[in-house]
Amino acid sequence: MIYHQKTVPKVEKYSYLLKAAAIVSSLLLASCGDNSGDDARSNYLHDKLIMLSDSIGYANPHFIEKCDSLMAQSKDSMDYYEIFATKGMRYTVADPADSMLYYADRILRWTNTREKKSLRLNGIESRGYALKASYYHIMRQNTDSAIHLFSKAYIKAMNSDIIYNVPNLAANLGDAYVFKDDLPNAAHWYRRALYVADSLNLPERSIASIYMGLGRIYTQLQDYPTARKYYEYADARFSMMKYNMQVYFLNNYGNLFYYSRNYDAAKNMFLRMKSHIGTSGQENINDINLCKINLADVYLNLGNADSASILVDEVEPYYRKLNVESCLYYIGTIKIGIAIQKRQLDKVREIIAGEHFTYPVEQSLKGIRARYMKRYYSLTGDYKTALKLTEQTQAEEDSMAHNKMNMRSAEIMMRFTADTLKLHHEMAISKKNEEVTAARVTIVIIILLMVTIVLASAYKLMYIKKKRLQLQLKVISLRQENIRQRVSPHFIFNVLNHQIGHDTPGDDNTLVELSNLIRCNLELLGESSISLRKELDFVDRYLAIEQKLMGEQVNYTKDIKCDMDEVKLPPMLIQILVENAIKHGLRATEKEKQLTISAEEDGDSCKIRVEDNGKGFDCTKQSVNSTSTGLNVVRQTVTFINSANKSKMHFSISNVTAADGTVSGCRATLTIPKNISFTNYK
Repeated sequence: MIYHQKTVPKVEKYSYLLKAAAIVSSLLLASCGDNSGDDARSNYLHDKLIMLSDSIGYANPHFIEKCDSLMAQSKDSMDYYEIFATKGMRYTVADPADSMLYYADRILRWTNTREKKSLRLNGIESRGYALKASYYHIMRQNTDSAIHLFSKAYIKAMNSDIIYNVPNLAANLGDAYVFKDDLPNAAHWYRRALYVADSLNLPERSIASIYMGLGRIYTQLQDYPTARKYYEYADARFSMMKYNMQVYFLNNYGNLFYYSRNYDAAKNMFLRMKSHIGTSGQENINDINLCKINLADVYLNLGNADSASILVDEVEPYYRKLNVESCLYYIGTIKIGIAIQKRQLDKVREIIAGEHFTYPVEQSLKGIRARYMKRYYSLTGDYKTALKLTEQTQAEEDSMAHNKMNMRSAEIMMRFTADTLKLHHEMAISKKNEEVTAARVTIVIIILLMVTIVLASAYKLMYIKKKRLQLQLKVISLRQENIRQRVSPHFIFNVLNHQIGHDTPGDDNTLVELSNLIRCNLELLGESSISLRKELDFVDRYLAIEQKLMGEQVNYTKDIKCDMDEVKLPPMLIQILVENAIKHGLRATEKEKQLTISAEEDGDSCKIRVEDNGKGFDCTKQSVNSTSTGLNVVRQTVTFINSANKSKMHFSISNVTAADGTVSGCRATLTIPKNISFTNYK
């Protein structure tokens, strides 16, 4: 079975979030605008715009007719272009999509001729920029232009009668940055959208789209529990959403399960999406075709290549007619996966040779194809190209881990800044109260005392919180170092070089074992603690590959006398000790190699030992190429966890001596209390 690369997203084809934001934009225009001044809209127009805005997301055959009728009755240019902009919003959810450019350009030409600016005029101009940005974003033609135009729409809306549309424009900017693979900026704009929406007390159905955006960000950061939390928030508001927003939600919720490799759940979610499209009375050919592409990919990963092939053949003519290059590239990728699964390797070369694209392919789509192509190059014996793709994948994993750490640091500092602003706000209120009550000396004294107590308490709380944040930042720094201690790149390259440099048999599955080992390693590093069973299972996989590289048998034994599911520990600690034993102990000895891992209960603790029969441990004679980084990570991890626990972990390393007093090996011992907490390590 061929898996997609988990660090890059599946193609999102068309942005349903953007379409929903456009609907909300028109609704807020009609319901929240400023009706004062020379250019105030009438109550009649106010009511009609609400009616039109409510029907944008539905297949109302009379929508265009009603807009044209209202424009024919309108004598005022401001009224005319407000209706005209609402009519243009229709094409964010209907064909032809390029009609958005016509409406946007005409709106902007008219607003540029107006000398007198007003809140209402700025609102119309904001919608013109948003329409033009929507076109570039939906058609995937120029992401930078979409970001630039959404930014202009955001600035105009800030000084308009549709300021309540600002959160939706911020969410659109976040959506555009996602397709540029700029996750830090995407998260920044989604957080800003949620903050402004909360400040403006927007209705629940408006906030649902922002929750989905955040869920999408955390999905790409591989923080699946957090992503699922935001999708569950949105799912609780499913009935409040309009049809197109519901389709967008089901599509992205299915993607969450896809990336976490829960393909059965992903299939069920996309089937739910297909059923919703078919029974809603709102069926859209593009919606159903996007659903079929996702289902094709899921069926492929479930091993059902025939079902995947049927779905791809159904949707390909539609996208070839429209020449949507991103979808055609993704369809080609699925067809490559089908050919590989059926061992039709000549078909893969035929598919690639027949592709010609005008626009640059999104990095996310390249990543998906890379997953299939690594398997293809392995099957054809082109290990050098497979190695190159593995290096690219490694670089993308490092970039994703870096973004994840930056996101967590930014969130911590954002909370700290928000608390500081809140304290400043409270101080300003206290000062105002002091000025108002200055005439009454007794009241002033009481207020001053209360303010002093509040500020002192707040200062103490802020001081404690600051210390906690500093500790969390240190923990993040440690986890960054820990990520660098994952399966060594040198170990990976040794495996690949071994495959390239040796005539390996056809049934050799070393590369598959290596792929599974790396995937398991990344999953473990995302956890604050794991069971002893999971850790030992990872060590077993690691040693199975390591022994192939050493070319000789290592007598590996385990002596476990405790409940492996009950004992918890930070991930990778035992693996680091095992790797250290092989690198510095067993590789340097010529005698029969022994490696033993034992665990036994010791009162309220579990004592875990990693012991080898190598040359022993001598800190005064370390190799010049050794940095002792692995042991330092173990010691620092123990130190950080102990700082938040009364019960303490202990780590020691010592030599094993024979009966004649000579060094006969090395023993590393890790003692873990049963009641220890690892929450400060997350």
